[in-house]
Amino acid sequence: MDTSAFTGKFVEEARDRLKSLGNALVRLEAQPQSAEVIAEIFREAHSLKGSAQMLGFLDISHIAHQLEDLFVAAKRDVRVIDGRAFDLVFRSLDLIAARVEELARGKAAPEAAKAGAPAGQKPAQAPRRRAAPGQSLRVAVEKLDSLTHLAPEMVIQSLKATERHHELRRVELSIARLRDRVREARLAPPTRSRIAELGEYADVLDSITRRMRSLVTNVSDDQARLTLITEELRQHVIDLTMLPVGTVFDTFPRAVRDLSRSFDKEVELTMTGRETELEKRVIEKIADPLVHLVRNAIDHGLESPGDRKRAGKPPAGALLIAAEQHGNRCHITVRDDGRGIDPKALRAAAVRKGIAAAAELEQWTNERLFNLIFEPGFSTRTETTDVSGRGVGMDVVRVTVDTLGGTVRVQSELGRGTTVVLDLPLSLALLRVVLIEVSGEITAIPTAAIRRILNGTPETMKHGQVVEIEGESIPIAALTALLGQPASGAASAGQTVLIIETREGRLGVMVDAVIEEQELVFQELRGPLGDQLTIAGAALLGNGEIVPILDMQALYQRVVQSAGTEMAITTQAPPVTRQSSGVLVVEDSLVAAEMHRGILSGAGYHVEIAQDGVEALELLRRRDWDLVITDVDMPNMNGVELTVHLRADPRLRRLPVIIVSSRDSGDNRRSGFDAGADAYLAKGEFDQNEILELVRKFIAHGREGVTP
Repeated sequence: MDTSAFTGKFVEEARDRLKSLGNALVRLEAQPQSAEVIAEIFREAHSLKGSAQMLGFLDISHIAHQLEDLFVAAKRDVRVIDGRAFDLVFRSLDLIAARVEELARGKAAPEAAKAGAPAGQKPAQAPRRRAAPGQSLRVAVEKLDSLTHLAPEMVIQSLKATERHHELRRVELSIARLRDRVREARLAPPTRSRIAELGEYADVLDSITRRMRSLVTNVSDDQARLTLITEELRQHVIDLTMLPVGTVFDTFPRAVRDLSRSFDKEVELTMTGRETELEKRVIEKIADPLVHLVRNAIDHGLESPGDRKRAGKPPAGALLIAAEQHGNRCHITVRDDGRGIDPKALRAAAVRKGIAAAAELEQWTNERLFNLIFEPGFSTRTETTDVSGRGVGMDVVRVTVDTLGGTVRVQSELGRGTTVVLDLPLSLALLRVVLIEVSGEITAIPTAAIRRILNGTPETMKHGQVVEIEGESIPIAALTALLGQPASGAASAGQTVLIIETREGRLGVMVDAVIEEQELVFQELRGPLGDQLTIAGAALLGNGEIVPILDMQALYQRVVQSAGTEMAITTQAPPVTRQSSGVLVVEDSLVAAEMHRGILSGAGYHVEIAQDGVEALELLRRRDWDLVITDVDMPNMNGVELTVHLRADPRLRRLPVIIVSSRDSGDNRRSGFDAGADAYLAKGEFDQNEILELVRKFIAHGREGVTP
C-alpha cells in the first residue's frame, strides 16, 4: 500500500504531539516527581512511535522508541531524568520536529533510516518520493454543523425567490392585459356597457394593486431573511478558517525554558486568552514576531536573579503573554516586569546611528523614542552576542504587523518593566474602514489607522498647514495632492480632517466628507494593479461599486519623500486650562464616537472613547467621570450590560448614563431604563442641541436633578 497519502495527516498529528511533549517536559522539569506527567510523556512518545512505524518513517520512530524506553525507566526511578537528560530529550524533540517539517515539504524518508531501526524491528520500505501534503485545516465539528444547518435555509429562500419571480410575471401579464383592454375601451364610443366595463377594470386594478403590495411586503421580508442568512453563512465560512491563538502560545513554555537557561535567568511564564481565535493566515504570520518579542523580553527586559534581588524584586522575572478580543480586533500583549526601557540610552543610540541630533531627540516623546526599537539595525547595546545586540528581530515585528494591517504600541517604565501590544485584525478577509469622499470619488481608509476625525476651525488650524491637538502640532496635507490629483489648497475652516497614525508619525489629511464606517471584504490587488504603492487593496460596496483602500503608511512615506526629509512633529506641553468635566463615550463605531467627541469637546468637555463596555469599566476605574454616553450594540459587553454593572457598583451607581442607540423600539427603551439609564436617545433622531442640554443638566445637577 502506498502510504504517501497519509503523510499530511501524520505531519499534523506529529506537530500536535511534539507540542504536547514539549509542554509536558517543561512541567516535569518544574515538578520532577510528577508520575502523571511522566505517564503523559510516555503515552505521547509511544503514539508518535507507532504512527511513524506504520508509515515507514523509521528515523522518527527510532528516536521516539528511545524516548519511550527512557520514560519507562523514569516510571521506576525519576532520578534517571536529570538536567543533562532533559537537555538531550529536548534536542531529540528538535530532531523529530526538523524531520517532520521535511516531510511537510515533501522530502522522503532517508535510506539511512533503515539502519537505525530498533533491534528486532523489520525495516519498512519507504517510497522514494513523496508528494508534499496539501494545506489542511482542522475544523471543530460544531462549526461544520452550523454551516450544514444553513444549507436548507438557503434552498428555502431560493425556492421562495423563484416563486416570487413567477408571481411577478403573472402580475406583469395581468397589467399588460388590463392596459390593452383599457386602451380599447378608451378608443370605443362611450356607451353604458363601456362605462360599466371601465368600472370592472378599476376593480381589477385594485386587485392587482393589493397583490403588488402583498408581493412587495413578502419580497421585503424574504430579502431581510436572505440578508441574515447570507451574513450568518459568511460568518460561519470565516469561522472555518479561525484557529485558537493557543496554537502559537503552546510553543512558548519550551521556548521560554530554553531562553531562560541560555541567559541564566529565572522566568515565570503566564499565558491567558489561549482560546481567542484568529484567522489561520494571521496565526501563521504572528508566530515569528511573538518569538522575537519573547526573546527580547527575556534578554533585554528581565534582569538576572542577583540584580533583581538587589532591586527588591523576586529572583524570577514575570513574563505575561495574553490575547484578548476587542470587537473585530485582537490585542496580543507581551509584558515583563524587568528593567524597562531607558529613554536616555535610546537617545544616545539614536545619536550614534545618526537618526537625529541630540537637541531634536530631547523634544521627542517617550512613545516616539520607544518606537526606535523597531528600526532595522537599531540596538542600545555597544557589543553583540550570538543572539543579541545586532538590532535584528524587532524590525520583523513591525514589518509583519504592518503587513497584517495592525499596529504596535510600546509602554515602558524604568525599573518596572515593558509592555508591547500588537493590535491585529481577527481576519484578513474582513476589514473595517471609513468611507470618505475626495473630489467626488468614494475611497476607503482602514479604521485602525484613524485616530481622530475633526472639522477644521480657527482654533485647531494654524497657518492652514498644521493642526493642534492636545498640545501636539500635526502637519496637514490634502488627500487629493497625496493621491496625485490637483491640490485643493490649504486647510480651511469647515473641511474634514482625519488624523492618521502610522508607525513613523501622525499626519492630518483633508477630505471632502466622511460618509460612514463599514466592514468590507478585503481583496488584494493582483497583476499590474498590484504595483499601486498607495493602494493596499479594494472592496465591493453593496451597490456594486468598487472602492480602493488606501495604504496610509505609503502615503506618509510619500509626504516624507516629497519634503526631502522626515516630517518632524513637535510635541509641546499641553496648555494649562481649567479642569473640564469628563465625559466617557462608549461606542464601537469610530465615526459615531468622533461625532460625540467633536460636539462635546467643542462645548468644553473632556472626552475619552471606549470601544465597548469592558474597556469602559477599565477607564471608569482609573479616574472619576461626570457622565457616560453609551451605545447599545457593542462586542464583549453592550451598553445595557454596562449600565447594569454601573448601577451595581456602589462607587459608580450615581453616575449619569445616557444611551444613544439605533434601537428605538419600546422594548429597547424599556430595557435601557430598566437597566438604570437616565436618558435614551435614538440615533435616527439625533439632535446636537438636545444631547448637549442633557449633558449640561446631568453634570450640573446629577442624575436625580433631571427628569428623563
